[in-house]
Order: sequence, then C-alpha cells, then structure tokens
Amino acid sequence: MGETAATDTGPAAQAEDWAAAFFNDADKLHLPTLMNWFGEAIDLRLGNNPPITGLDNVHQTFEQFWSTLKGMKHERQQLVVDGDTVFQGSIVTYTRLDDKQVSMPVASHLRRRADGRLDRLWIYIDMSPLFTEE
Repeated sequence: MGETAATDTGPAAQAEDWAAAFFNDADKLHLPTLMNWFGEAIDLRLGNNPPITGLDNVHQTFEQFWSTLKGMKHERQQLVVDGDTVFQGSIVTYTRLDDKQVSMPVASHLRRRADGRLDRLWIYIDMSPLFTEE
C-alpha cells in the first residue's frame, strides 16, 4: 500500500487502511494530530480503568501518559475489520525518558463515525512492565 496524505490528516482522509493511519499518527506523539481523530463523544478506555469521555479528558490523559515517554511504535500483528470498527493486536515498543525500550502486546478496539472521527478507542494493556525498574 502506498503512502498517502492520510497519515497526516486524520479522519478527513479517506485512507484505505485508516487504522494504520491512526496508529501512525499516534506514534508521532503529537497531541494535536492525535486529537484530530476524535469526535466530541469519544469513549476512551484503558484496561480496566473507568471510561474517559470527552475531548478535554482524553487530551489530558494522553498528555499525562506521553509526558512519560520519548517514543512509541506500533507493530501490527493482527487486524480485524468489521465496517467502521477495527480490532488491532500490536506489539508496541515504548521508549521511556531514560531511553529504555519496553515492548509489549496491546489490543486496541476502534470505532469511527460516518464523518471519520473516532467515538471509541478501547486499549487493553498491562502497563506495569513499562514502569518496572530492572
């Protein structure tokens, strides 16, 4: 699949593989780019934590988490598509502020509305290995 402008324009782009475009944008750790993907009624869930709803709360959540990272890279292992809903299983490599890299499995469930913006991002991950000191 060739490169398209979709990787930089969020939901406005009609990317053939919109999930890849989303994760490419997420891996940039650039909050304005990521936030462009979300609709007002975004439902963010991180593991078994309470749901995080609304753009302001989601913005704060990513801002706080990303302040602990230097980098992040998703390597797709599996993609299941059902219309405007996708499940992606990935190995995500996080680069911590101390330059230590930690790779771990992550399952993500995304759903987009007719306008291309996401109203659901559910992320299933055990974050403890990321913050464990060796």
